[in-house]
Amino acid sequence: MSIALREENFVVINVGSTITTAGIGMHDTNKPPTVMVNMADFNYPIKNNAIVNWKDLEECWHHILFKELNIKKSRNESPVLIAVPVQWTKLEHERITQICFENFNVPGVYIAPQPLLTLFGCGSVSGMVVDIGSENTDVNIIVDSNVQSQSNFSVPIGGNHFDAYLLELLKKDSKLVQQFTDAGLELDVEFAKFVREQPGVCNVSVGHELADNMLAAELSNAMEELPTESTEELIDEDNPKKVEEEEVGDVPENAEIEYKNHKFNIGPYRHDCMDPLFNPELLKIDTPSLPEAMRLSAMNCEPPEIRPKLWENIAVAGGCCMTAGITKRIKTEVQLFLPHSENAGDTQPRQLNFLRIPDYFTVLKDKQYQQYSTWLGAEIVAKLVFIDAKNYISKVDYNESGPSVVHTKTY
Repeated sequence: MSIALREENFVVINVGSTITTAGIGMHDTNKPPTVMVNMADFNYPIKNNAIVNWKDLEECWHHILFKELNIKKSRNESPVLIAVPVQWTKLEHERITQICFENFNVPGVYIAPQPLLTLFGCGSVSGMVVDIGSENTDVNIIVDSNVQSQSNFSVPIGGNHFDAYLLELLKKDSKLVQQFTDAGLELDVEFAKFVREQPGVCNVSVGHELADNMLAAELSNAMEELPTESTEELIDEDNPKKVEEEEVGDVPENAEIEYKNHKFNIGPYRHDCMDPLFNPELLKIDTPSLPEAMRLSAMNCEPPEIRPKLWENIAVAGGCCMTAGITKRIKTEVQLFLPHSENAGDTQPRQLNFLRIPDYFTVLKDKQYQQYSTWLGAEIVAKLVFIDAKNYISKVDYNESGPSVVHTKTY
């Protein structure tokens, strides 16, 4: 007979290739994660959404549970919800389950797909999730809390590529190169990453490649004029009129960056660092752009009548989702792919809508925490599944069936 599990002992681990977040105690879900682990400290055991070193990954989780969260292994009363990429198979789920019960002595395990949790964190059960990671950008479709695997699409471009592309742009700035020479420092990808991650420095350029495209302008205006039945609220930066009013004169042409006790001036090209996501040819990568990937994912969604709702429920996740202007750039370019007529029908999206963490999460609703929608969804699910042993894999289940028990209890 399984023991009663208490909310204050529930643990959530949201795995990532660069940063893994974790926390304990789900009695209050209106909070950011308390543990943030740099995966560089564990030799990056996850690359391109795949586990490349199980030993290092296990050491990472061991560190989180018993060092960071101070759980006692001999008397472990903390069930663990692990949020994982959708690409991980049942075989990987089996091994995770085995590690948790045999090496961590947990009383219960639940493994959940990250895109679904992202949508839950935004208060929806159907929609399109765009996760801009460090190595890939994944597009996933969720319909009625079910991940449509046939619609999943991955663009092999992410934060690491933005850093490399920004470094190219930086090296073309002769004045900046001279500044680094004078300072005795190397202009490298470490500096590019530092610049890109500074809040408000590298906004996403919107419309500079479409300025002469009359079709884009016409579609944009037409989409704005269409009525909407969507009840989701737009993020402020995704209201085209508000963004234009706020951005005029607010963004200086140059930005001064302090780095290793020296100050450097970065030009307006800094706003182009995420352009490869919309034009992969800049990196000579043969892949569809993000807008095209979103279109392909939506086209593979079944049933067809649900497709308009996907465009009205888009959630952007990953560390790069915090870059100002990213959702407006997506909206501007995606509209080129969408069906359009003056008489909006059931198969035509009425408005592109970007979801966010709801206002009733008074702490996490702030823009600085929007990247934690996946984390919030995981907290919510943990509160729901760990109250009843029928919902998760318990130690009793594992002792009876072994690792294969994951085939009988899935998300």
